[in-house]
Amino acid sequence: MSTSTLHLYLDDPLQDLLPRTYKGKKEITYPLTRRASIKDIIESLRIPHTEVESIFRGDSEISFQHIPQAGEQFVLHGVSSSTDVTQPTFLRPNPLQQAVFMVDINAGKLARLLRMAGIDTWYIRGLTDTELAEQAVINNRVLLSRNRDLLQRKIITWGHLVRAQQPKEQLIEILTLYNLTKAIKAFSRCLECNTLLDPVEKSTILHRLEPLTIKYYKRFHICPDCERIYWRGSHHGRMERLINTILALRKDGNSKME
Repeated sequence: MSTSTLHLYLDDPLQDLLPRTYKGKKEITYPLTRRASIKDIIESLRIPHTEVESIFRGDSEISFQHIPQAGEQFVLHGVSSSTDVTQPTFLRPNPLQQAVFMVDINAGKLARLLRMAGIDTWYIRGLTDTELAEQAVINNRVLLSRNRDLLQRKIITWGHLVRAQQPKEQLIEILTLYNLTKAIKAFSRCLECNTLLDPVEKSTILHRLEPLTIKYYKRFHICPDCERIYWRGSHHGRMERLINTILALRKDGNSKME
């Protein structure tokens, strides 16, 4: 074994994140040309530290701060499905109280779908990457993004690199990864601002409704923050079918939507 290299063994989820140069390689021989933490070495391979669940050197689990020595071997495991952010792990000893999210502009449509499912999700337009990372950390939220550089920021502990490209498949990905099926409370949040909706008497909002809406619908909810009004219109039926499809996919163990 060379004294100027170290060896990294990656499981399948992490192999999928490797750049083209390393694609398909389960074992990587890494040249040790500088003093760097294992976190820095992993991220030099374009794998955000948020995607790593555990790192082992032999039988011992090590932290991101470990400084590798020449000849050492490491086994890296990617974050698995059914991740429980409320439980401490060696790499993340300070868990979150619940799985709540912050989504950046690269996955902005995902935020609306998560809210549709009743999952607490922030999406604030106009923030810089620095501000976005800070807000996610300060407010104890899992940062969801397709931006690897954003997720490699040192201050971020809880985050996920969204793999799917289509919003509906992204929703399935997140619900699966964080085991949120039981947390779904469809149509309980405002799709625009994330606030929990309140029921509202039809008589108090008649002046805001179109004649056909007044004629055909009886039950309404209102956002106490932005005052948007919701009812079980055609949009509700489409969203309900999407939620039911997702639940059926999860029950069948399938993670892909046609």
